[in-house]
Amino acid sequence: MRRGVIALDRTVGIVVALGLIAAGAAAIAWRYGELPQAPERTTFGPWSDVTTAEWWPWATGAAGVTAILLGLWWLARHLPRRVDGRFALPGGDRTGKLTADASSAVDAAAQTLAHTPGVRDGSGQVVADRGQLVAELTCTIEPSADLEAIHAAALRTAGQLADVVDLPNLRTRVRLRVARTDKATPPPRVV
Repeated sequence: MRRGVIALDRTVGIVVALGLIAAGAAAIAWRYGELPQAPERTTFGPWSDVTTAEWWPWATGAAGVTAILLGLWWLARHLPRRVDGRFALPGGDRTGKLTADASSAVDAAAQTLAHTPGVRDGSGQVVADRGQLVAELTCTIEPSADLEAIHAAALRTAGQLADVVDLPNLRTRVRLRVARTDKATPPPRVV
C-alpha cells in the first residue's frame, strides 16, 4: 500500500474507534442516569417508540455482531500473509520453467544470523505485507547481547540475502526478540 492509503486507513480507523467509544460511553451514562437532563433535552420523535419494541434488542444485537465481524475482517485483511516463496526465473525452455525458492534462502540467512555472538536462534520466511514481498528474519537475542554487533551482522546478512535472491521487489525486515533470561547465566537456585 502507498503511504497515503495507509494514512487514510489509520485515520478512518481512529475516527471510527473514537466515535464508537464515545457513543458507547454516552449510552452507558444515559442508561445509568449520569446524564440527568438528557431525557428532557433529547427527543427522537416517532423513533422513540422503536426502542421499546420487542425486536429492538435483537436488531441492536445483530448490528453489534455485524460491526464486530466487519472489524475482525478489516483487521485480518491487514495481517501479513505467508507466501509460497517460489519465483519464476527468466530463461526457461519448452520442457519446463526455472524457479527459485526464496524461502529456503531467507531461512538460511536467518540461520547464518543466528551464528552471531549474542543471537540465540533464528528463522525466516517470505510474507506479503501491504502489497510488498518481505523477507522476514526473526531472531532471539540474549539480554546481554552487543546490539551494535548484531546490527552490523543484520545489515551484512540482509545485503547478502539481497545478492543471493536478486528480486528487485523483495524487501528485508529483521525482527529481534530479547530472551527473558540469559542462556549463559544459570537460573537462580531456590532454597
